[in-house]
Amino acid sequence: MTHARFRPDRGLVLRVGETWVLLFVITAGYGALIGWALQSLIGLPWWVCLALPVVATVALYSQQDGGVLPRGLRTVDATPQDEPQLYATLERLCALADTPRPKVKIIEVSWVNALAVQLPGRPPTIAVTRGLLDTADPARLEAVLAHELAHVIHRDATVMTFATNASISVLTLPANLVDLIYAADRTLCWFARQCGFSWKPLEHGPGDTQLPARKIASGLRATLGCTVLPLLGILRVLLVMFIFAFGIGVIPAIILLSIPAVVMLTRLSRYREFAADRTAAMLTGQPMELASALTALDERGPTIPEKDLRALKAVSSMAIVPLPMDKNNQKGGKKVHIVERILASHPPVARRVERITDLSRDLTR
Repeated sequence: MTHARFRPDRGLVLRVGETWVLLFVITAGYGALIGWALQSLIGLPWWVCLALPVVATVALYSQQDGGVLPRGLRTVDATPQDEPQLYATLERLCALADTPRPKVKIIEVSWVNALAVQLPGRPPTIAVTRGLLDTADPARLEAVLAHELAHVIHRDATVMTFATNASISVLTLPANLVDLIYAADRTLCWFARQCGFSWKPLEHGPGDTQLPARKIASGLRATLGCTVLPLLGILRVLLVMFIFAFGIGVIPAIILLSIPAVVMLTRLSRYREFAADRTAAMLTGQPMELASALTALDERGPTIPEKDLRALKAVSSMAIVPLPMDKNNQKGGKKVHIVERILASHPPVARRVERITDLSRDLTR
């Protein structure tokens, strides 16, 4: 077999290309939006913030392992000595596909899953969870690894990894800015309490306790109330105005900018899973082992410990199956809300198994 045999179909190539274009447009628009907001509020030239995406990209690449996996996940490098079966299986698949072997990491969680990640210009990484290694038999492990290797071959792992990190940055920057504003407000309230006035912060920080106003002489309190307190009051009004303007002008614009990106990414994500399933089935020659693995992975979803969910949500869209739905959501033949269908990062496992079964029939003819 050759690498050429496993090139993605035209539909996948088109979706990957349009996603890269949209990411560029959204990122530039996001930087321009933040620049416009800062220009309106403090007079900073709007074009200065066009450098924000560049700074974010440099920060991403400067992290260990390129920041492709969330920091909250405990990962270890897999070695041939520690995981001989994992390495032997992946080496065999890479030889069949005529492609270099990716880096291999193990995510120390009980979630039974795997994912492929890669930043542009960096070597790809296939990450498998400890839960998968502990529960999967050799045939199912091979099927899962073949699926993730297909994402590397198709080059869709690159755009999904970059897009996931970009979306996290888009959400993190406004949140960090709001945290800074609240921290400044708490500082102003602290100064007010030192002047004898009981100001309450807009938002309490972690570990904050509500301290009473400092008891000082009435004459000193009156002096501070006429001198320092008005300045603190002006600064606090400016902070509130900034929060108000940010909430009304910037947050809705960020949401509007994010909608087309989310729709485009989910469209790509669903399509790429079908493409990877097909390539994995052809690579292993055992389509029904992949179908069996997908069914088993989907059934094991609800066993995820609560402490791992927050970090895992960041990579759910890149895994072979997503995190399980909330307990209140409906599965199987029950009705699922239309919005959830539109924004789902993966096609239903039942639909994927159906396509794999059809492919199996075609291969046996």
